[in-house]
Amino acid sequence: MLVAKINPPAKKFIQDSPYSVKEFVGEYMIAKCTKLPIGASSQSENDKIEFTVKFGNIKYEPNLDGTPGSPLFELVYLANVKFKGAELANWGTDDAFVYSALAQKFNFQVIETFELDLPFNN
Repeated sequence: MLVAKINPPAKKFIQDSPYSVKEFVGEYMIAKCTKLPIGASSQSENDKIEFTVKFGNIKYEPNLDGTPGSPLFELVYLANVKFKGAELANWGTDDAFVYSALAQKFNFQVIETFELDLPFNN
């Protein structure tokens, strides 16, 4: 899966008591296309390309010998994003283009992208 390191990090605040708030920070973004209408020509809501975007951190499950094992994505929050077909007209075969477009929707910048054997549904 393609993983993007983002700047600034994504933040989520949760009120855990009447007097305190917990802050959760995610430095990475992963995404999955959930709806891709082929040949859509109108700009109706049904013809939009949809993505589920997750913000969080990469953790490694420890092996029994103490070395880092499989990577896991520690979710901070997720969001759904819709694009008009024209917004992704230059998609081509480079998914980093889509990650940059997704990051812009949230006012983030992609610092780097890399491949990681990471499941999306965890």
